[in-house]
Amino acid sequence: GADVENLKNLLYKKTKLEDTFGVNMLAVADGKPETMGIVPIIRHHVNFQYELATRKYQTLLAKERDKKEIQEGLIKATDVIDLIIEILRGSKTQKQVKECLIMGVTDGIRFKSKSSERMAAQLCFTERQATAILEMRLQKLIGLEVEALLKDHEATVAKITKYEDILNHYDSMSEVIMED
Repeated sequence: GADVENLKNLLYKKTKLEDTFGVNMLAVADGKPETMGIVPIIRHHVNFQYELATRKYQTLLAKERDKKEIQEGLIKATDVIDLIIEILRGSKTQKQVKECLIMGVTDGIRFKSKSSERMAAQLCFTERQATAILEMRLQKLIGLEVEALLKDHEATVAKITKYEDILNHYDSMSEVIMED
């Protein structure tokens, strides 16, 4: 037993079997350089990953919410497309059409009937929705296109739910960080 211990000590002293060296672990934490041990470095790294993921999913969520707003406007527009066409044909300017779509302003627009004018006065699309409606091509009114729009809307709502879950629950955030 003692011979084995002596041999081990001799190997450690005379060879590179065991070597000791100092490490200066400098990291940038909260915007300033700091010397840290391994545990604080890991902790800062994990926090940084959470911060990155939070920003990423906040951006994705904002994009999906914008997309949802436009999709809902187009879906609503397909239900009242005849009225929208009547507004377009009876208006003199694009500004007039937008004001009608957004705030229900019917001044200066020629309508076929009083009931059309009353319905137009009740419209309340958002600015983005009104712009999307004005940019919409007529081919988007084909049945399959409307179905595709409804499916896209479902997918958008599902993504919003997923991103909100990730942003609101630590466990969900941890899962996506580990997946990434």
